[in-house]
Parts: sequence; C-alpha cells; structure tokens
Amino acid sequence: MDVVCRLPLFRTLRSVLLFSLASSTAFAAVTVQKGDTLFTLSRRTGVSVARLQALNQLPGTLIRVGQVLRTGGTLPVTKAASKVAASPPKSASAKPQRPSRYTVRSGDTLSKIASKIGVSVRALQGANQLTGTLILVGQVLKVPPAGASAARVPALPPNTEARVVYTYRTVGVRDTFVTLAQTAQQNAKLTSAQFMNLNHLRIAWVYPGMKVLLPQRIPVPIPPAPRRRAVSLSAVRVLDTAVQVVRVDLRWRDVLVSPVLPSRGIGSSARVSTLARQSGATAVINGSYFHPRSYIPAGDLVVQGKRLSWGRIPVALAITPDNRAYIGGGGGAGSSGVGSNWTGMETVIASGPQIVRGGQVSTAYSRVFQDPALFGRAARSAIGLSSNRDLILVSTHARLTISEMSKVMARLGAKDALLLDGGSSAGLSWNNTSVLESVRSVSYGIGVFSEYSGRRYSRT
Repeated sequence: MDVVCRLPLFRTLRSVLLFSLASSTAFAAVTVQKGDTLFTLSRRTGVSVARLQALNQLPGTLIRVGQVLRTGGTLPVTKAASKVAASPPKSASAKPQRPSRYTVRSGDTLSKIASKIGVSVRALQGANQLTGTLILVGQVLKVPPAGASAARVPALPPNTEARVVYTYRTVGVRDTFVTLAQTAQQNAKLTSAQFMNLNHLRIAWVYPGMKVLLPQRIPVPIPPAPRRRAVSLSAVRVLDTAVQVVRVDLRWRDVLVSPVLPSRGIGSSARVSTLARQSGATAVINGSYFHPRSYIPAGDLVVQGKRLSWGRIPVALAITPDNRAYIGGGGGAGSSGVGSNWTGMETVIASGPQIVRGGQVSTAYSRVFQDPALFGRAARSAIGLSSNRDLILVSTHARLTISEMSKVMARLGAKDALLLDGGSSAGLSWNNTSVLESVRSVSYGIGVFSEYSGRRYSRT
C-alpha cells in the first residue's frame, strides 16, 4: 500500500516541477525562423523590441535564421553595470545622470522625447543625424549631452543646388531597415510604407548584400537659363537633303531623355510610332543596333540608372540626372561595353560609329563596325550634341552614305555625333504622330519628355 500511495504523489510532484520550469521566464527562448524580424517576434512573444535587444545583447535589429533568442529572465550584467553596482552610493543631493541612449516607445515623438530628457529637438536630430522627424518604435536614439547644439548641415559648394536622386545601394552590415527608412524620409519625405513599396518589401527588414533603391540629396551645378523651347521639331534641307530635326534644350529641369522600351520590355520589339504612343513622349527616334533575332541591344543601355544591356560598341551618349550630356566612353580606358561603369549617369545609349568629333567630320571608325551594309546608301538617323546642354536628333528617309550623314550633322552644329540604326529601322514620331515611320520594328527608341515630374536616377 505504501508503494501505491507514493506513485501518484511522485507523479504529482514531477508534473508540478515540470510546469514550474516550463513557465519560468528564466528559461524562455525562441528560435528565429525564415521571415522573422525583431518586430514580428516582439508581437508574437509580447516582449518589447528594446527588451529583446537587451536580453540578447543585440546592438541593432539584425537577426539570423536559426538564432536562439532569449525572451525572458534577468538582463545580462555588463562590465559597466558591475562597476556601477560596485561603486559607493551617491548622496541624496546628487543629480541623476542623463541616459546615453533612449529606446523609442509607442506614442513617442521627437518633441516628447526631447522634452522628457531635457534637450532640444534640433540637438536630438543632430546627435542622430536626423533631418526629419520620423522615428520608429524600438529605435535606439543617442542622447546628446546637456547644452549640445544641433549639428550644422554642410553648406553646398558655390553655384550648386541640391537634387533628390534615386540610386541603387548595397545594404551594409551596419544598415538596418530603420536607418535606411530614416534616410528616405530625410531626403525625399518618404514614409516607411512608401519606402517599403519603393523596394517591394513585404516586411520591414533588410539584410547585408541586398540592393535597395534609396533617395539621396546630391549637389549638382545650377543649370544655365534656358535659351529656347524645351523641345522643337523642324523640317529643313541641309546640303540638298530633306531632314527632320528635333532640338532639345537640356537647361530645362523638367526635360528627360531616356530609352523607350516596348511594352514587353527588353528583348521585344515595336515600331517607332508604337513606342511613341505607349510612352507619351514628346518626340521619339529609333535607337541603336540590336540583334535581329533576340532584339537585345548590341551596346550598353542604361535606363533610370539601371544597366539593361552590355555590348561591344565603344562609344555612347550619356546623360546625368541633372541633364548634362556628353558623348564618349564609360570605362577607365575611355570606352563603353564590358568593363565600363557609367557611374553617376541616368541614361546611356551606346551607338556609332562616331561620325562627328570636335565639330569635324570623322572617318576613323572603330573596328567593331565592319558590316558592309552599314556603309552603303540607306535611310539614316543620328544623335548629336552642339554643347553639353543642347541635343540634336535627326532622321531622314533619303538614302545617304555615312560620310554624307556626317556632313549633315556637322552643318546642323553638332560638335559630336553618333550614327543610330538606319535603313528600315529609321523613324521619328512627334506628339504621337508619325513623321517618319520605321518600316520594321526596333528594339527600343530614344524618347524626349518635355514636362517630366517624376523621379531622377543615377547609376552607382
């Protein structure tokens, strides 16, 4: 009977002990799963982000799949805490020390935090490199010392202005969603939700090596005053040849010159008139050469700061996000193609050969251009610059040699000019009306937008 009585008692004590251990916060932990963030774990466990960071001695919000995080128990004792505990007690008249860090809680604003810790909002912004007021729950802010003043914003160089330019940035080991969202808010007044939508993020989380699109404020030269209409079309005769000429004044801030792709994107095709109708551009001319079967461009192509194709064509038209244009190469060796980077450029269109150089007709063509069909008589299109703010687009269905087209571009005032694709590809549209229709479909067009108010981009 003694044995029979003890067995239920043993089971009862064992169950109580196991329940006590399982319910003790000292042993509580969670394993990070794919898609988890500190914010989602905080909601799931009911433990604040700040306490999760403190329990696990996390300097930021970066966690890894498989990592085991404590969600309860006493906080780890640091060396600094040990020293404080070991120091003799201060007198009751001593003033409490200002904390060096503050963790943002629900309902906090910068002004509330500044008032609570006894500093100005500007000093708090300066200590944390904030130019706006966006803060997130769980964010850790540096607390400036008493009497600290706001950090001075660096002055712009002379004759420059700040432009908001979007660039693709690789997330570093010290970057977090919070710091990147703050940058987006400071530079372009984007909310956290807008920053997530911009980068197609489903959760507020980034990881090292990830590419994100981020707005930056960069100094650019103040453009000169415009000299003519932003975009104009004229039909003229040059050297007894009828040509259609589009002139673009890049001094206008709201002018954009960009490749125009077919609706199905790179590797598909459309006629010039279709590209004009789909894009809504003021003017569209056919682009450069492409592979006849795949319709992939044969040279470098950069659209909105993103490189879409590489090629062997050694020279290109390149334009910055503030509309400074030049004709040349994008690599260290002064050429485009593989190895070129086009840093700082928004638009790049590789084409050729270069038929005008320094205001003079050029006959020194790259060995890349060897197709005999290129040198015969055919309809022609070309693009040139009379200055880094004056762009010229020219197309004709008159059958010209390369030399004759070179002379036409030089007579029109081009200091540098590139031949575009010609023959059955040559075409030009103006205000959704075909001026010269391309006989065949082309890989892309070059569009001119005269009232563009969207984002500007730069290649990094």
